[in-house]
Amino acid sequence: MVIKRKLIVRMMLHCCVVCLLLAESLMADVTLTRLAASGVIIDDGETRIMIDGLVVEPYAIYGGLPPELAQQFSTASGIFADIDLALVSHKHHDHNQPEFACNFLKTSTRTRLVTSIQVIELVRERCRPLVRTSSRVGAIEPGYADPVVLPVNTAKVTVFILSHGTGKYERLQNFGHLVDMGGVRILHIGDAAMDATDFEIAQVANLDLDVALIPFWFFQPGPGFGVVTEFMKARYQLAVQIPPGEMAEVTEFLAENYPEVRVLAQPGDSIVVSSRESASE
Repeated sequence: MVIKRKLIVRMMLHCCVVCLLLAESLMADVTLTRLAASGVIIDDGETRIMIDGLVVEPYAIYGGLPPELAQQFSTASGIFADIDLALVSHKHHDHNQPEFACNFLKTSTRTRLVTSIQVIELVRERCRPLVRTSSRVGAIEPGYADPVVLPVNTAKVTVFILSHGTGKYERLQNFGHLVDMGGVRILHIGDAAMDATDFEIAQVANLDLDVALIPFWFFQPGPGFGVVTEFMKARYQLAVQIPPGEMAEVTEFLAENYPEVRVLAQPGDSIVVSSRESASE
């Protein structure tokens, strides 16, 4: 009996130590690094998640990566090194470029790509053997009432549907991503429609956000800012998807009308966010 009691005490002490270590690891400074268009890398020093970052070349009015970062992308080095998980909101070329996606997956052999069937189909056209055989490539189908949760090292990503719009966009799969990392909660909405009803259906409310990445047009006159106010309150609101040719104009407009909204003007620019617990110490 004494031996059993000692064993139980040791197990309890071991569990307590593990719990303390896990609690410490939950809190960390999280760095968000801007890429092309609405692309971002989210990094807590242990886990690196990239959303809409498989974009290199300019498309329509939206910019690509400058040469230095394009080189890093091609070699999976620099800011593109050690990406654990690549996520894509939807298939449009300013959010996903299939040829570059294939090349990156071939180079960065630790990276998993998890996204919609529509995106996977486009990528498969460029690198069929890789997509068909690799366990690092997977399609998910979240629903409004059935989000998909992806655990990845020290982080958790909740993936859910947000409509891209009506008409020709009605059948386009657009994913929102909620990243919990280092005690920081980050929302990326892709190209979600400025539709409060859709955000309600998706249950994107009361998320206690630390960072919200929001397409800049939500701040223009119209219904967008009402959606921001109701569903995307956050300690840091970052305006994204700003065309390079409109950067000066949009930045000036935001400074005058929404001075609390931040802009990362160039690919490679970053912001460091501490957990609320760390910030209050």
